[in-house]
Amino acid sequence: MNFRNTDLIETEKFQYLRIHKNGNWSVVQCIYDSFKKDEIIYTRHLATKKPRFCVIRDPYERFISGLRYDLFLNDVDIKDIDVNKLFLSNENHLRNSMRGHINHSVSQIPYLMNTQISHYIDIQDLNLFLKMHFQQSKHEHNFTKLCKNKGKNKKLYDIEKYLNKKDIMKYLHLDYHIYNSIKASPFLWEWQHGRIF
Repeated sequence: MNFRNTDLIETEKFQYLRIHKNGNWSVVQCIYDSFKKDEIIYTRHLATKKPRFCVIRDPYERFISGLRYDLFLNDVDIKDIDVNKLFLSNENHLRNSMRGHINHSVSQIPYLMNTQISHYIDIQDLNLFLKMHFQQSKHEHNFTKLCKNKGKNKKLYDIEKYLNKKDIMKYLHLDYHIYNSIKASPFLWEWQHGRIF
């Protein structure tokens, strides 16, 4: 497992921890629509007195989404890759992440390390969270839009039939432990808790 550089978007009201394939585009679009450019700071430093939130996602769903996205971006067929190597990726160099050349199917745990998140949003609750906090929701399946824009058929990327879910779940055991712990914790945001900023 690789440790990641913390990638935060900060405003006067909050810090948002970016995690690829966890509704990142949707949250960022709402931030851009709600704040002026000079009110948005990209940082790696944790603020001390602001709410800090991130979006979490079911590990297997996230893995499939990330793998499908990477295959699409690089025009690679699932049959040509060794899936086991995806879990041993070493993409954590700043050069790669700045260019967007990362493994989108890697664990979400390294993103969370030492980030002191005050509110975790499950991706299933993201639409409601965005509506409550930004009065809009941009959350949609970007992969479907991307395929349409590039004139590609999403069915070409139905990769699960080429994978052994049981083998993948062995690699995701720790991810599920952390994910389920967060889901059972008081730090998981639910609409009944109201707005956090």
